[in-house]
Formats: sequence, C-alpha cells, structure tokens
Amino acid sequence: MQNSNRNNMKINKFTSALIALGIVSAASVAQASNPVVYLTGSTAARSIIYAAATTSGQIFTSGGTVISTGSNNTGSGANTIVYEGNISGVGTVDLDCSFTGSEAGIAAVAGQTLNQTLSNPPDSNASGSGTSYSLPGVPPSFLNPANWTTSNASPVPLSSISGAPANPDLTMADTSQAVSQTSKTTYPLTDYGIVGIVPFTLMKGYVSGIPDTAWSDVNNITTAEINQLLAGPLTANFVTGVLGDNGDSIAVCGRNLGSGTRVNALLNFQYGINTAVDQFAYNVSYPSGTPGVLTFNGSYTSPTLTEVFNDGFDSGSGVQKVLNVDGANQGVVLIGYLGISDAAHAHNDDNTGPGGTGAASGSGAATYLPFNGVYESDSGVINGSYSYWGQEHLLGSVGQSSTGTPGKTAAAIVSGIAAQLTSSGAGTKTGAVGPTYTAQSILIPKASMQATRGNDGGFPTQGIFH
Repeated sequence: MQNSNRNNMKINKFTSALIALGIVSAASVAQASNPVVYLTGSTAARSIIYAAATTSGQIFTSGGTVISTGSNNTGSGANTIVYEGNISGVGTVDLDCSFTGSEAGIAAVAGQTLNQTLSNPPDSNASGSGTSYSLPGVPPSFLNPANWTTSNASPVPLSSISGAPANPDLTMADTSQAVSQTSKTTYPLTDYGIVGIVPFTLMKGYVSGIPDTAWSDVNNITTAEINQLLAGPLTANFVTGVLGDNGDSIAVCGRNLGSGTRVNALLNFQYGINTAVDQFAYNVSYPSGTPGVLTFNGSYTSPTLTEVFNDGFDSGSGVQKVLNVDGANQGVVLIGYLGISDAAHAHNDDNTGPGGTGAASGSGAATYLPFNGVYESDSGVINGSYSYWGQEHLLGSVGQSSTGTPGKTAAAIVSGIAAQLTSSGAGTKTGAVGPTYTAQSILIPKASMQATRGNDGGFPTQGIFH
C-alpha cells in the first residue's frame, strides 16, 4: 500500500508538471484517473441533481464541483453539465449529465431509438407522405472528457468519446418503465427506486390588453375536458359553459414522444399513452439544420398558430415560451401542461436566457389553471386532493450491478436527492400556484405523501405512499 501511494504521488507530480507545461489537459488526466458515469433523462430533475451534487454530504461526501457545462447554459438549468466529487466506496467520480427527457433517457440507456413520423405540412423538410426522424436526445450527446477545460465545448455522441460505454449508465424518469415506450419485458432496466414525487400543472397562454370573455371564462380544466382537448380543439363554450364563448377555440400546446411530462399528462388525463394527440404552438418551425425538431422562432408578437399534430417540444421551455407569446385577438385560448419549474418561468415571464432570466419584448405572463377545481400545491399533492403528479425514478442499464461504479453512484444519487429534499424543506411550501401565486416544490419527498397510487396512472387513493 505504501509503495502504491508513493507511485501515485510520483504520477500526480509528473502529471501536474505536464499540465503546467500545457502538454496534457486537466480534463484528459481526470478521464484517465477518475471513473465517468453518464446520466441522462428527465429535464425536471436538473435542478434537484444540481443542488444535491453541489451540497456537501449528499451525492458527494464533500460536495461536488461543476467542472464543465459546455456552451448550452449554466447552473441548475444546464442540460449538459459535469460534476466531480468523492463517492464513498468508489473514490472520485465524474458525473457527466445530459438531460433530454424521460422517455428519451429510458430508450438511450436501453440502447434503443425512438422515432416519430412528420408530414409536410407542418415540417417543410418532410416528404408529403411523411418522414421518420429520431427524436431529439435519442441517443443523447454528452460533454467529452477530453474537452472539459475547453470553453464553449459542444456535446458529442458517446460513440465518439474514448472509453465511454455504448449507452448511458443511468437515467432519471418521471414514470416507471412499466408505462414506457421502451418495453420493460424486452429491455428490463435496473430500477434504483422512486426518488420523489414530481408535480405538474396546467396553464393558459398570455394575452395583452383587455382579454376577451372566452379567455377570462377559462378558469378550470377537468379530466373530461382535457381528455377531449388532447384529441383536437374544442369551442371554448365546451369548457366555460357560456354559450357566447363559442366563437373562440381552446387548443393544447405540449411535448413530444420523448417526454415524461407528456406520459404523465396522458396517464393523469386518462387519455392513453400510445394514443395520438393533436397539439398546437405559436411561431414555430422545423429548421433544416435540425429536421424533425419543433423549434420556437423567438418572436412573442404577431403569432402564427401551427398545428403540429402528434408532435410537441422536446423541452418544457418550448411550451413555456409559447405560453408567453401574446395571443390577443387570435380567437384561441392556448392551454399548456408543464413541470413546476417551467411553469414558474412561464408565470414570471422569464424567457430571454438559459432557464429563464427576464422578459422578451412583447411577451407576457402565463396564468395557472386549476385541474378539477384544485390548484397545484405541495399540500394538495401530499394529501391527494390534487392528482396531476408522477413518480420520479432512477434507472440503470440492463442487469447493472449495484456494486459497480454506476450502481454505487446511483445509490449516492438516490440518497443525495432524499437528503436535499429534506434539507431544503421540499413538500412544506404553503399556499398554492394560484390564484395568488406561491412557489411550490419541484419534487416532493416520498415520506411526506399521504396519498398513493398502485401504478403510474389512475387517481390517488388515501394512504401512506409505497
């Protein structure tokens, strides 16, 4: 052991000298000496992972250090980010994250692809008979350890990273694999457990000036109403009960097939997870540089409504931005379904920066809607009076050993998130998201729950969560 320590000291001194001379990079040395675990999946989990990874004694024994975020964005809203820290029983580990969506993450860890077929219109890149595209994030791209010290590094496929596994090691998912498009029977991933309860909410889009009566009259959405709205637009009077509102329509803006938020919506709204939806969005296109990817064009005024059919956004921020578009005088009340973090940005009209940091010209705040007469709140989720929530899982590759580095890292993530939720007071927020806004928890501890579900769908029942 002493000889090994002396040899390590010599290696460390030697490599430090090489780094100082610019012969090797610190990132390449880290890649050579530290195991790298690749984590993908739910974008809803980003901020919780960030807090748990950077707080001492949670995921990492002394707190992790962010060593790279690439060029896409920084901080808790980063889609690609790398943490480094010590995990008990393993040593120093580099946790390389690429958050792409729950369904996309499950497929990626299983080594499978998810495809969607788009027609022209709305996709100008597609043939009239339909073109099949791989969904964004399948497979995901990660920051390359060789470039972690490079400013504005771009993510790359795992296949181009030396020493990387064929598929990501772990994924966060807003549902279990039992309801995934990636068959649990054929590709049984290792389930490390439910790390918390993830709530969602409905909102209606912004209109400037004095709203018309139909927009004002839409002040609640029921299960029966959203179930029918997902199949296509309805005249507003179907929801409002006011005959004079029949001159306006109500339509849904939402997510694509790779999204756990969408799966939870279809489960909670009793719609059917494999039933096609008919969704809409303002000011979007399918750019030739990113074919098959629904993209908001950045304009919050002069809206053009596009029917995107069974497609939607690969990130909740796309739905958020569309709900911040000024829909005045369009004759449409646009309804979106979002996770709590994206909903808060929509409510605060934060849309100009990564993760939302300010209001764009002409944009405005979206409005929270009750679901079945109840606004989302910590207490509503916990006691079962609010039913629109899912179960956040951590999954690993098929047959993954709990004693290996990815397995031990997974255990550290599960316990770290639990510690973070407890220390941050998650699940104890007062008030609700409406009608007077009070910020609510993005993830709620399992131990707080007084309502449970026998599976991923169905209505909550009273009882201790299990």
